[in-house]
Amino acid sequence: MAILLILYNIGLIILFTVVATLAAITYSKNKKRLYLVITLLFLFLILNNILIYLTEQLPWFSVKFNQLFMTTPSPKTILLVAHTFFLVLILTTTLSRKISFWQYGLVISHALVLLLVPMLPNNAFKIWIYYFPSDLVNITLASYGLTTLKQATDKKKRASNIDIKAKSVTTQVLLSKLMFITLIMTSLTIVEDSYVIFFLDNYTFGNVRMTNRSISEDILAIIYAITAIVYLSKKLLTVSQSKKYDANQQTDIVPTHLQFIETYHMTSREAEVLLLLLQNKNNQDISRELYISMGTVKSHIHNIFSKLNVTKRNQVKLLYAEYQHSQKLDPMTTDIPT
Repeated sequence: MAILLILYNIGLIILFTVVATLAAITYSKNKKRLYLVITLLFLFLILNNILIYLTEQLPWFSVKFNQLFMTTPSPKTILLVAHTFFLVLILTTTLSRKISFWQYGLVISHALVLLLVPMLPNNAFKIWIYYFPSDLVNITLASYGLTTLKQATDKKKRASNIDIKAKSVTTQVLLSKLMFITLIMTSLTIVEDSYVIFFLDNYTFGNVRMTNRSISEDILAIIYAITAIVYLSKKLLTVSQSKKYDANQQTDIVPTHLQFIETYHMTSREAEVLLLLLQNKNNQDISRELYISMGTVKSHIHNIFSKLNVTKRNQVKLLYAEYQHSQKLDPMTTDIPT
């Protein structure tokens, strides 16, 4: 059993290290906050797992850690608050939202609760109330994510003049599934923690015995890790393909693109938005890549449509392809790497 536990911990550390490494490499190639935050999140998960592993394998460390945990704010507090903050950053970034006042309040409230818990009497409720806010945060953020995604989907369906891109739909479905899984696994974590805290652990002064690992929490982290590996691997492959494409096609496409925007008197920002439109980017993708608001994106798209005298995105692509053909160059297709 001890060997299996060691292998289990090593496996988790390797998995989280792979994610952190991939995220760091992706960030080095594409300086976006999302990849940096993913790197930090999994680095903190590695530290948390090491801490739990030490309490499981070293009795003297477990005793010292549990006694410290019961009397003063422990290193666990820093890890939990950081985890909350990273989740807020990742969620708002993927949803193309700014961090709201209530989300800052959520992080601060979580930190205050964890700092005040050590003042309570030593009993099972003290430990339960220490971990429960983290689960409550997960449920709150997941519910917010599902609601926001549903509103965005409904809004796109109502906007009949804007096509709903398959890539956007696929991304939203993936995020929705992650949010739903988070709700389920967090609910299981609450049940698991409640049972372990109130029926298995011992909080008698001088004889504190605590279980610091939650299997449901680990499963959720593993799901996050696998999803992140798939997502980051695709991003790295996309960047590699895009650079290869740019190197092979630079002499043809760039001059044509410049001629096109000059012909239709587009601004430099409109030219950037146009290029992303031709790559099948939706409004959220454009907002995220150019670091501009959704309102600004819509304004630029409206101006582009007006200058090209079109009403739909596919008409923009057709007009652009016709222009390239008239210049006796290969037309830009929808297969451009994004």
